[in-house]
Amino acid sequence: MSTSPAKGTPSADDDRSVRRLVRRETSASRSVSVVVAMTFLVLVAVTVAVAAVVVLLGQRIAGVDPRDVVDAAVRAPTGLVDAVVVAVGAVLALLGLWSLLHGLLPARRPRHVVRTDRLGVVVDDEVLASAAARAARSATRLGPDAAVGSVGRRALDVVLLPASGVDVDEASAAAAVDRELAAVDVVPPLTARVRVRTTGRIDG
Repeated sequence: MSTSPAKGTPSADDDRSVRRLVRRETSASRSVSVVVAMTFLVLVAVTVAVAAVVVLLGQRIAGVDPRDVVDAAVRAPTGLVDAVVVAVGAVLALLGLWSLLHGLLPARRPRHVVRTDRLGVVVDDEVLASAAARAARSATRLGPDAAVGSVGRRALDVVLLPASGVDVDEASAAAAVDRELAAVDVVPPLTARVRVRTTGRIDG
């Protein structure tokens, strides 16, 4: 769990700074993708520029004249040229679609925000899952390894793993998990679901 106060303890009038910090802590950075895309574009631009300069100077690149490459492409069979153009176009279209979706769709870190009046509090989803599983175990008096929790964007799932032949009060476990969620009051809110694995397990 991480607490992100803005300059100590921000007042209610400074909630914009808190929201900005919380958004930064809950959103995944796209810096790596931007660097990769820009590097690729720079390499393409440099390659084209170098080829143009070599052609103007009448030189060769590694013993190959860029004009010979262009002439060979022009003399290639029509069907082969069309296939290459279609393949390159399809690859570029897929890369463009991926870049567009990557830029528009939200990139979220596995974290939730806890409602507070003066602080921006961010909790890892693993912490929420562990707390919910612990609450379910306490309500049902199961062992430390008899409950597993997982958290999604708006759902919290707890699976109880009782030993074979042990009855578990699923309603009590669900009520305990709901109380745990109500105590932290996360944003966006989570809907809890508690399940009991019917196959059970054998304790040795």
